[in-house]
Amino acid sequence: MFRHLALVSVLAGGLATAGVAAAPHAGPGAAWLKGRAADTPLGRLIAGSLGRWLVLRSELNLTEQQRTQIRDVLVSHRPQIAETVKSVHVKRTALRDAVLQGRSEEQIRAAAGELGSAIADASVKAAKLRNQLAPILTEEQQRLIGRCIEEQDRAVGKFLDQAGGKS
Repeated sequence: MFRHLALVSVLAGGLATAGVAAAPHAGPGAAWLKGRAADTPLGRLIAGSLGRWLVLRSELNLTEQQRTQIRDVLVSHRPQIAETVKSVHVKRTALRDAVLQGRSEEQIRAAAGELGSAIADASVKAAKLRNQLAPILTEEQQRLIGRCIEEQDRAVGKFLDQAGGKS
């Protein structure tokens, strides 16, 4: 299920990051990630993640026909995608504010529940979108996406192990 959601995330993220291909290579100490952030575990995780997605974008080697088909599907759902993303953002902001304002446990749990519902709605919509986009891709392209997701999961796991004191 996560792999399918990630497929949609990768493809839908292409709308928002269409110009990312022009960004410099992302890796530890990447020039655009300056100062102390570049040398922190979180900075390296973020830079490495962006680097993996940029490499994937290149490796997918989408044909012009695939690009057009994907763009057409995403553009046809643009209002729903924007509405869904906005809903999750609004609920996340409400939860953050409840925590920062020292609201009661009950209020914080209610805000967290609303965020959970918004995420569930977004996940259902993403799965439907994935079902429209996946047939556009070849088996090899889908395999590359799966590999990228696995690499990302390993990197996050390593980061969390280090943050928790494991080496």
